[in-house]
Amino acid sequence: MKTPALRVGEESTRKSKATTSDRLRLFLRGNATLIALAGLIILFGALKPGEFLNFLNLRNILVSMAVVGVVAAGQTAVFALNDFDMSVGSTMSMVGIIVASLMAHQHLSWPLSFVIGLAVGCAAGAFNGVAVAYGNLHPFITTMGTMTAYRGIAYLYGHGSVIQGLPKGFLKMGQGKVGSIPNVVIIVVGISVIAFFVMERTTLGRRWYAVGGNYAAAYLAGIRVRRLRFLAFVACGAAAALAGMMLAGRIGSAHPLMGDPYTLNAITAVFLGMTAFKEGLPNMGGTVVGALFVAILVDGLAVNSVNDYIQQIITGAVVIGAIALAGLSKRQRA
Repeated sequence: MKTPALRVGEESTRKSKATTSDRLRLFLRGNATLIALAGLIILFGALKPGEFLNFLNLRNILVSMAVVGVVAAGQTAVFALNDFDMSVGSTMSMVGIIVASLMAHQHLSWPLSFVIGLAVGCAAGAFNGVAVAYGNLHPFITTMGTMTAYRGIAYLYGHGSVIQGLPKGFLKMGQGKVGSIPNVVIIVVGISVIAFFVMERTTLGRRWYAVGGNYAAAYLAGIRVRRLRFLAFVACGAAAALAGMMLAGRIGSAHPLMGDPYTLNAITAVFLGMTAFKEGLPNMGGTVVGALFVAILVDGLAVNSVNDYIQQIITGAVVIGAIALAGLSKRQRA
């Protein structure tokens, strides 16, 4: 027969094992994206070390990540309020086409065209914000509608063709470098720092999170929830506009469908980011990691000559996994 001291010792051991197991589970759940990112780098580095891990390819990954990161920064603000913006890819295309046409056909200076492009993006986001925040329309359905409308404007304004002949000053934004650092990487770092500061250190960011956490409680507390939702969509539109001009500068042209893939990539980055740093919540630190994950995945599959159709299947699976992980994190947090 076991003595009381022995029984107490066994119980203490079981509790210690349970605590260790719980800690490991919490660590894995809270750092799933970071662990997956490290695994992805190790996998692709082992498969094609000479091609994947060389400096030029790593720089290309950062350049690809830059456009996704800027779009995802805007999406993070919208997601913080539990909203969606499915029109960001079309906004990118629309702004890219308009700005390229202003420079190539109307011969406007690139700084003025850039400012007009940002204004168009803000207007697109404002339209979404008015419809969702003040018109009480569902954000997913509304932005699906504006996605189609903005794509139509891109086709109409650009006559469905590729616009080339962009000025060198504008191209420097997408193709230029400061030393060995591409300009687009500098831009995404700057935007990420600003977005992080706004969301984590300002009243606006805290109120965005408050509205996303409990809309009714925020309203009863006197927070102007409609205005906050409107501002989030405007910020998202501005980010999409900037990303569209970065992409046009990088590829040296603009066409009506150039931004389409970035809607899904940005959403995936935000969902992946919800499993890092702030469990279950959209946050800029996690979004940057998620954007880097997406860029590495796309580049690694291309470097390993994976068929385009297989790439789409894998990307789709990653999207589903990211949504599932984010949902699990959010439920556990609640």
